[in-house]
Amino acid sequence: MKSITAFLLAACMMVAVGCDESAFDQEADAIRDATQQQAEDIRDASQNTAENIRDQAQQKAENIRDQAENAPEATEDAAEDRADMIEERGETKADQKESLGEKKADALEEAGENKADQLEEVEVE
Repeated sequence: MKSITAFLLAACMMVAVGCDESAFDQEADAIRDATQQQAEDIRDASQNTAENIRDQAQQKAENIRDQAENAPEATEDAAEDRADMIEERGETKADQKESLGEKKADALEEAGENKADQLEEVEVE
C-alpha cells in the first residue's frame, strides 16, 4: 500500500515538474522513489522483528531468573547461565535478522537505481 502511495505521489510530482525532464527521466525518478520506500519498509520490518526477538529472549531469561530466585545457589547459578545463554542467542538472532533486512533493502535499492539509470540513458529521438 505504501509503495502504491509512494508511486502515485511520485507520479503527481512528475506532472507538477512539467516538461523539464523526459518521460524516461520522470519514470526513473519514480522508480528510485518507489524502491527507496520499499527498502525503508524492509528495514523497518526487520528492525521491528529483531526488537521483538530481543524482547522475547529477555522475557524468557527473566522468567528463568525469577523461577530460580529462591532456589539453592547452584540452581540459581545454573539458571543465570541458562538465562544469559538465551539472551545471547536472542541477540544473535536479532542481529542476523537486521543484517538480512539491510542486505535485502540494499539489493532492492541497487536494482532500482540500475533500472532508473538504464531509463535515463534512453535517448528520445
